[in-house]
Amino acid sequence: MAHLLGTADDIRATVPAALESWREIRENVLERGVVDQRLKDLCFRYLADDPDVMDIGRYPERDRSALEWADAIAFDSDRATDELWARLHRHFTEEELVDLGCAIGFELGQQHWRRTVGLPPRD
Repeated sequence: MAHLLGTADDIRATVPAALESWREIRENVLERGVVDQRLKDLCFRYLADDPDVMDIGRYPERDRSALEWADAIAFDSDRATDELWARLHRHFTEEELVDLGCAIGFELGQQHWRRTVGLPPRD
């Protein structure tokens, strides 16, 4: 499938307000925040089905909990069990959970959208 108009930002630029909003989200949620960027990137790679990330059992508990939460957000909210929430709260503050959850949600939407316009899920 060929993509519509070029890069993701080229496509967004057809609606300047959409491009501006996306830049705000990218800068303030996806690339900044209170959660370690390495962990956000790990979750983003998991959402993109990166084979180097899919074996979540090899990660330390904190990372594994974040990846399991990304899985629950993306694929089945019933996987967000009380046990998972207990582990998440052992490793993250409420502020970090909001930051990470929002970042996972935005990245998930971004990856789905990119695929529909014929782009890879991530640059």
